[in-house]
Amino acid sequence: EAGQSAAEVGRRGAGSIFAGTQSGTFDAKKARVSVPAPFRAVLARLNAEEVVLRKSSHSPCIEVWPKPTFDEEVNRRIADLDPFDPSYEKLSRKLVARIHVLRPDSEGRMVLPKELVEKAQLDGEIAYSGRIRFFQIWNAARLAEAEAADEEDEA
Repeated sequence: EAGQSAAEVGRRGAGSIFAGTQSGTFDAKKARVSVPAPFRAVLARLNAEEVVLRKSSHSPCIEVWPKPTFDEEVNRRIADLDPFDPSYEKLSRKLVARIHVLRPDSEGRMVLPKELVEKAQLDGEIAYSGRIRFFQIWNAARLAEAEAADEEDEA
């Protein structure tokens, strides 16, 4: 991918990573989204028929993880913890107690859980933003605000 702009990498799905930002629409009546083709291609390359959805711990959006990648990350984080220790319970609750496992259809459509839709304030225009190992679903206006704030922080 050397020598290519982020936009070029994002357009073609960046191999097996989620890169770039794609616009989309949220069907509020059906609480449904359609994963963009470049991100569906990454899921296919990762053999991820199921995805894990969770609210972001850091931003007002929904994280969408390929299930194998999510399972690997959870196992990495809890590997050295004693299951009888309170820190194990706290971390496992934070990581997996409120996840939703979904299987997008052949066109990438999936119905989002109401609690996640509300947390991310999805309505109308949305954005899918690649985060290398996973991607996020944002209210498009909120993502624009977050990106503007990031730019101010860098100035």
